[in-house]
Amino acid sequence: MDTANDIRIRLAEKAFSELEKSLNNVRVQRRKELVKKIQELKSDVQIIKYSYMPFEELAEYETTVKISRSAGEILEAITSAERDFHYFTSRYWLEYLVFLPSLLKRGEIQKAYEAIRYFSGEIISVTQLSENLWLCNVDCGFKMDIVTNSEVFRSGRYAVVSHLPPRQFGNVVSEGMFVDAALDRKGELDHHDILSIKDRLGEVEAIILSILQS
Repeated sequence: MDTANDIRIRLAEKAFSELEKSLNNVRVQRRKELVKKIQELKSDVQIIKYSYMPFEELAEYETTVKISRSAGEILEAITSAERDFHYFTSRYWLEYLVFLPSLLKRGEIQKAYEAIRYFSGEIISVTQLSENLWLCNVDCGFKMDIVTNSEVFRSGRYAVVSHLPPRQFGNVVSEGMFVDAALDRKGELDHHDILSIKDRLGEVEAIILSILQS
C-alpha cells in the first residue's frame, strides 16, 4: 500500500502544521500544554506514513489509534474556548485526526475528494450577509453554518455539505461548502454515498489539492 502518498495521511500531516499555528491563538487554559502535546504527536504521523500497511489494518494500528485518541483529548480540552476562527480551525483539524481511523477504513482511494467527510442535512435558516453571500444554518443531526454565494440554497431544502477547513467571511465562519447534490436525510455520508455523487465533487477535489500545496 502506498501510504506515503495517501491523501488522508498527507492531510493528517497538514493537520499538525495547521494546529501548531491555530492552537497558539485559541483562547483557552493550558494552551501551551496542548500545543506541546501536538508537537510531541507530530512524529507519529511519520510512522503511519511509511508503514506501507493495508489501510484497513492501518486504521487499527496502535499509532493511528494513539493519534486519534490524543486528538480527541485535546478537542475536549478546547470546548470552553471562545468560538472564533482560530477555535473553528483547531476543531476542524483535531476532528480530522480523531476520525482518521474511520477514513482509513475506506480502504484504498483514488481521488482526493474521498479523503474527507460529508454530511447531509436540512437548511433550517438563511441570512443574507451581502448582495451575493448567504449564511445557511444546516441541521445534519448537529448544526453547521455554511456560507454560500448561491441563492438556490433556501430554508427547507436538503443539501450535502463537504466538510472542508473553515473559512471566515467578515465576522462569520463557514464550516464547509455545499455540494450540488441532495439526499433526503440527515447525517454523515458513507463511502458509497460519496462515490455516488463523485461527478459533483470536482471543486472539492481542487480545494483539497490546493490545501496540500499551500
